[in-house]
Amino acid sequence: MLKKITLFLIVLSFSLSYAQQKRSLTHDDYDLWKKIESPQVSDNGKLVVTSVGTATTRGDGYLKIYNVKTGKSNTFHNGSGAKISNDNKFVFFLQKSDYQTIRAEKKKEVKKDKQSKSKLLIFDVAANKIIDSILRVKSFDVPEKYNDWLVVEKIKNLKPPKDTTQTKSKESKGVKDKKKDSIKTKNPALEADYALVYNLISKTSDTIFYIKSLKLAEDALALYFTKTKIKKKGDIGVFQYDFSNGNEKVIDTGRYAYDRLAIDKRGDYLAFLSAKDSIGKDSLKYELFYLTKNSLKQVTDTLGKNLRTDWELSGAQNPYFSEHSKRLYFYSKPIVNYDIDTTLLKEEIPEVDVWNYKDKLIQPEQKSKLASLKDKAYLSYINLSNDKVVQLQDESINNVLFDTDKEQKYILGNSSSPYDVERSWEYPWLSDYYIINTETGVKELAMEGSSARPYLAPDGNYAIYFEGESQHWWALDLTNNKKINLTQNIGVPFYDVEDDHPATAGSYGFGGFDKEGFALLNDQFDIWKVDVKSVKSPVNITKDGRKKNLEYRTLRLDIENRNNASYFKKQLLVDVFDKTNKTNTIAGLNATSYRAKELLSADKMVLGGFRKAKGADVLLYTKENFKVFPDLQYFDGKRSRQITDANPQQKDFLWGTSEKFSWTAYDGTKLDGIIYKPDNFDATKKYPLISYFYEKRSNSLNSYHTPRPSASTVNMSYLVSNDYVVFVPDIVYTDGKPGQSAYNCIVSGVDAVEKLGYIDSDNMAIQGQSWGGYQVAYLVTVTNKFKAAMAGAPVSNMTSAYGGIRWQSGLSRAFQYEKTQSRIGKTLWEGFDLYIENSPVFGIPKIETPLLMMHNDADGAVPYYQGIEMFMGMRRLNKPAWLLVYNNEAHNLRKQKNRQDLSIRMMQFFDHYLKGVPAPKWMTEGVSQVGKGKDFGYELEDK
Repeated sequence: MLKKITLFLIVLSFSLSYAQQKRSLTHDDYDLWKKIESPQVSDNGKLVVTSVGTATTRGDGYLKIYNVKTGKSNTFHNGSGAKISNDNKFVFFLQKSDYQTIRAEKKKEVKKDKQSKSKLLIFDVAANKIIDSILRVKSFDVPEKYNDWLVVEKIKNLKPPKDTTQTKSKESKGVKDKKKDSIKTKNPALEADYALVYNLISKTSDTIFYIKSLKLAEDALALYFTKTKIKKKGDIGVFQYDFSNGNEKVIDTGRYAYDRLAIDKRGDYLAFLSAKDSIGKDSLKYELFYLTKNSLKQVTDTLGKNLRTDWELSGAQNPYFSEHSKRLYFYSKPIVNYDIDTTLLKEEIPEVDVWNYKDKLIQPEQKSKLASLKDKAYLSYINLSNDKVVQLQDESINNVLFDTDKEQKYILGNSSSPYDVERSWEYPWLSDYYIINTETGVKELAMEGSSARPYLAPDGNYAIYFEGESQHWWALDLTNNKKINLTQNIGVPFYDVEDDHPATAGSYGFGGFDKEGFALLNDQFDIWKVDVKSVKSPVNITKDGRKKNLEYRTLRLDIENRNNASYFKKQLLVDVFDKTNKTNTIAGLNATSYRAKELLSADKMVLGGFRKAKGADVLLYTKENFKVFPDLQYFDGKRSRQITDANPQQKDFLWGTSEKFSWTAYDGTKLDGIIYKPDNFDATKKYPLISYFYEKRSNSLNSYHTPRPSASTVNMSYLVSNDYVVFVPDIVYTDGKPGQSAYNCIVSGVDAVEKLGYIDSDNMAIQGQSWGGYQVAYLVTVTNKFKAAMAGAPVSNMTSAYGGIRWQSGLSRAFQYEKTQSRIGKTLWEGFDLYIENSPVFGIPKIETPLLMMHNDADGAVPYYQGIEMFMGMRRLNKPAWLLVYNNEAHNLRKQKNRQDLSIRMMQFFDHYLKGVPAPKWMTEGVSQVGKGKDFGYELEDK
């Protein structure tokens, strides 16, 4: 007995000491946390570069360069935007000014051009040090496939050098001027931004003044640029830079405007748009030119050369070359002339939106897409071997689907126009697909009224797509317009069997094409290798997914061709997610035996963020669980190395754990969820509970939650650090019963968690955002189980929301209710009772739970008036309610100042009701418009 008491005292002493050493997170701690940004690995896999920035953007970060060969690493304060040279000898990056410096300058209202600017640093890998720096840098570019050169765009200087003679000013230590001009005149570096062409061997630079735009070739030493007159209207011309002597060769000059430079990969061709006269910036009449072998050729002119009748060249899009420089693509559009009454004053012109029931796009959607509609243009190309122009796209084709090289004979074009009106209520959205012969421009209808999103096969003769109506994968033979059902004889479903929306289910996804050109198609668990020609029988290459409850998915890491599956040491790279324990591993699948060999184990974590070196079997990835931040890892096929340690301060804070939890809903459905517990959890204590939910979240069991200000939802790390238990249930839905479905899953789950014995049933709350916010608003009308509730952007009245607009996209909301997330499955007139039954606003008289809402006045997803309807109803019936409206803010908060504010107010609200902390003044007294921005109301009332 004495031993047991002694052991208990030792454990208790350790627990108390542990708790004393660590502290709870506060809202002041968010700025301590860092995030991994833009990790990259050199083509040979020997160099890793990543930025580590602040999770809140309020503070400073650093750049880390890790040399795999030496094992050494270097960190540079506030480094970002890094690029690795083609030969892996140099790393170039910008170093931003300190956060506090910029903040102080903004506080003093220093003009933007006089604020501190970034500088460019050049890191020599072999020397393991910075060899040069360049001040006041706007941007820089590095050749992708050749070495020794760097082009830097600089912000104009603020003051002249001490020597008032105009020279090519020395930009950094070791940079010598190759040309000098002793003519005493204005220094152009003071008048406008300019560019440096920097040689990494000699560490010398040339200056290009009055720079407007520039283009480097990808594979060869070629640089073209345009110059502008700056203070005078118009441009100077187009020029080529001679790397051998620093001379600027004139390509064209004397016209008013030069825009949209394009260069092919080898630098053999240049294309640009130019306009003769200055009719007006918005009405310049552009013409297209291209240069080859010192010969400048004109493709189009203002009289209609190589264009359709009454069409003009578009100045809004860049021309571009195909992969092997066989074609130059450009855009044109119909000429539209408005008969404008120039006699009217601005105040005499009516401002009116005319809504017409025949409009293809409703007026809000047209407004949302106004810029793209104004600039809408259609694709053509000129064959550079014979100067033949082919029009690929006309007004009937919305988009074209290309091969990677943009040179194959057949492509696809789609048109949604016949179905645009129906998009307001139908889903999935439909399109017609046409096979386009790129050699002639002739198109042929291939798929009518399809919800498919096709993928072009590597051989150029086939496309594959998932058809919603048949629920199968099909191949389209582009050469003869014939279709082949690829999965009808396999015997397993390729549609999402768990999809509970009142619409046609989608597929489990496309896994890319393998090296042999076979399509890799996903069922619920496994990957199937399928012959697009349907000559060879489909093969299940992962075999045991269904049996072992594993989800196999290929990795597609080729940035230049996402349609191709990736390989590692000649094995197909496969992500294997264990649906039971919610962890994953990475395996290599043998291309012939299909035997899987584990490459990376997660060790009860989840792996993600994969990047592969272009020329080596090297992977970058992250590894995380709720307790472990996803630091960057390096894998070369033999062992893994951790590259970053971004958040060592976490050891100083109380954290928590995540556990899978399973229960049975009231209707008998088996469900999973997540329980988050505090680090120093004591099963004999009673903890306040907050339940957060959306739809299904249990697969995120092992996800890390960075402590940061909230965009809309509770932060799990903050809650467990402050002695809350959090429950996140999965939710499944029945058509027409979204509210009751939420009750069935969420409340049954909370009941089950309560039975575990450590939940304070008198102090429980719920929180959700958007669809989760709707479910919160609904639940407080049907249960008094919760002591407090917070709903972000909730739909309160489905009858008014049904006829509303998603203002960001301009789309009608009707399709959401009939076919997608809201899951009513009927029109307002067919299912009126369902819309009433599921609308929280009609249940307000039953509410006894204090409700905090956030609904912002620039919400582009859920109309702002939905929050107002709920608030005004509760106010009318004297129900405790608060509504936070962040001005000019979106559906989820974007500005850090507002995120910080929401985090403080949301936790003050929960702490008051669940922990008995005094209420803040904003809850008891409010904040007046007069006091807005001066009195935050955070102060707690005296008890």
